[in-house]
Amino acid sequence: MSALFIKSPNFTQGRKGFKPIAIVIHIMEGTLDGTDSWFGSRSSNVSAHYGIGKNGELHQYVKEEDTAWHAGRVDHPSWKLIKPAEDEAGMYINPNYYTIGIEHEGSEDTDWTEEMYATSSNLIAAIAQRWDITLDRDHVVGHHEIYSLKDCPGTKVDLNRLIAQAGGAPPAVPEWVVIKTGVTGKATTKNNVNIRRDPSTRMAPLASVPPGIQLAYDGYTEVGQSIDGNSKWYYTDEGNWFWSGTMK
Repeated sequence: MSALFIKSPNFTQGRKGFKPIAIVIHIMEGTLDGTDSWFGSRSSNVSAHYGIGKNGELHQYVKEEDTAWHAGRVDHPSWKLIKPAEDEAGMYINPNYYTIGIEHEGSEDTDWTEEMYATSSNLIAAIAQRWDITLDRDHVVGHHEIYSLKDCPGTKVDLNRLIAQAGGAPPAVPEWVVIKTGVTGKATTKNNVNIRRDPSTRMAPLASVPPGIQLAYDGYTEVGQSIDGNSKWYYTDEGNWFWSGTMK
């Protein structure tokens, strides 16, 4: 793929002996032009390897062989493959050393364009081939799965669609999920609702949805974690979950 290279000064040469094992998806919370400028400023102290515009434009800021500064902070990670520090309990090896970061134009609550999906999925496929990265949800992750204090990249992006378009397999539906047939179910949030990787609270949430938002679901289970005596959880077409007790 052809990318416009706009070199950022904010990177670490090399990867401290690591190689990329995963791709981190970000949202810019702004424009592509603004991100070009922000990553080009030493004072920002941040960067990513790539940026994708709403019209499908592709910019590169840091070479893949080098470490971009896009996911170095860790807070209550839900990512299964995050690397713990060997000598410090509760600490982690900087994820920047073993990930590639892709920024996308827009904000957490704006829909992605078809052009963004096309460019991003093609880029993900190319990166995966170069670095022998498996195309699944353990290896293509949202920034919030590393740093839970942010919702990045938001709830509008369909990460499973990105993976499927890149050539990965769709997520397997657990056998114990009851799939609705004929009509898609919908429910409205009563208060803040956490979106999770499985029907339990054992890991940090992937994102939080405010009250008054309608969420679609494709199935449910009644054998999830019981909260206040309610063990029914809804299953989404993205392979995620939310508890029915927070819905109406």
